Amino acid sequence: MDYIKETKILVEKIRHLKEYTDYQNCKNVIETNPQLLQKVNDYRKKLFSMHLEYGDGSFECYENILRLNKESDFIEEVEVKEFLNAEIKLSQVITNIYDCIAKEINFDISFLD
Repeated sequence: MDYIKETKILVEKIRHLKEYTDYQNCKNVIETNPQLLQKVNDYRKKLFSMHLEYGDGSFECYENILRLNKESDFIEEVEVKEFLNAEIKLSQVITNIYDCIAKEINFDISFLD
């Protein structure tokens, strides 16, 4: 299973990326406050569900995100903003890696468009 070994090498390289270390540092800060961590995780779960239900870029998704943000005053806290931004940046890295792999092996995901 050479591909598992090679994947672990890639994972180790990801762990040295600024996006990864920033995410881990921000996550560690949030985890020091269990109540805030719970709020943030509930927010993330709702946000994720909205994207799945309505699709990225849809007007309904946008409206629901605005409503959720108004209800979630804690997202204005510096450490929460930093964590959510770091999470987005790391997610973009992971998406780019997946897209590259899918493209290079000609894995057809066009049905998702």
